[in-house]
Amino acid sequence: MIKVILALFFLIGNASWALAEDLAMAATLSDSPHTILGAVVKSISLADPVKGTKSEIVVIDAAKKTTHILVTSTTTLWDADAKAIMSDKILPKDRVNVVYLTTEEGINLGESIKVLK
Repeated sequence: MIKVILALFFLIGNASWALAEDLAMAATLSDSPHTILGAVVKSISLADPVKGTKSEIVVIDAAKKTTHILVTSTTTLWDADAKAIMSDKILPKDRVNVVYLTTEEGINLGESIKVLK
């Protein structure tokens, strides 16, 4: 029982820390969003709190430019039918539309990612 409580405390503590970090990052975002239409997903990596890594999607646009997009708890993810999905449903070689903001530090923070048919 104590192990379960400690595990929940750890998970909730990490979630609130991640949310606070997302909110702090939002204060330094660019004013206008950027859009990439019909990009191809090159790779997607899921967050690992133990290693301290964050979720990220790498897309290639029509001009063959590679863009790294940070996926946070505030990023909206959609399937082709406009239904909310989890980041593990996005696969390499999927075609997506991406809307993101760029921080002053040059980090691309995803606002929405929609998988296309």
